[in-house]
Amino acid sequence: MAFYPLATGNSWTYKMKDGNSYTNEVTGADGAVFTMKNSMMPNTTQIKKEGDEYLANHWDGTTFQLMLKETDEKGYDWDVKFTANGLESILRHTIKEIGISKEVNGKTYPNVMMVEAESMLMMNGTLITLSYFTQYYFADGVGLILTTTSAGDEHVLTDCKLN
Repeated sequence: MAFYPLATGNSWTYKMKDGNSYTNEVTGADGAVFTMKNSMMPNTTQIKKEGDEYLANHWDGTTFQLMLKETDEKGYDWDVKFTANGLESILRHTIKEIGISKEVNGKTYPNVMMVEAESMLMMNGTLITLSYFTQYYFADGVGLILTTTSAGDEHVLTDCKLN
C-alpha cells in the first residue's frame, strides 16, 4: 500500500469549491523526510514516513504528528494536538472506510481509504466538539484525491504527477 506516494517531483493539484486551485508538491527529500510546498502557503512543511505511518509537521511547523496510517483496521483512531488562536485544538482522526471505490472528477479510484477528522477544543479541561468534520479520501498509489467537510467545502484532485 502507498496511500501517499512520496518522491521528489510528485505533485497533486486540487480545485476548491470556490473555483480556485492549488498544488502540493514534494520539493525535496532527506532520507525518509520529504519537504512539501503548497502553492497557496508561504512556508514549506515536512512529511516523514516511518513504516506504515506518515508523520507531518503541518500543524505547528515543528512537531511531527501522525497524519495517516496505512492499515486495514477500520475504526483505528488518533489525535493531533496543536494550538490555534491561543486555544488547545484537537483533531480526532478515525479510519471510516478501507478498500472502497470512489469517483472523483470523472475518474473511479479503487482501494480508497477514507479518514474523517473531528475538530475539537479543550476549554478549562473539558473537551468540546465543534461539530465540524473533514473527510480525507486517499487512493492507493495516488495519494489524497478528495477532501470534503461538513460545511460543504471540497478540494477535488484535478491533476497528479507521480515519479
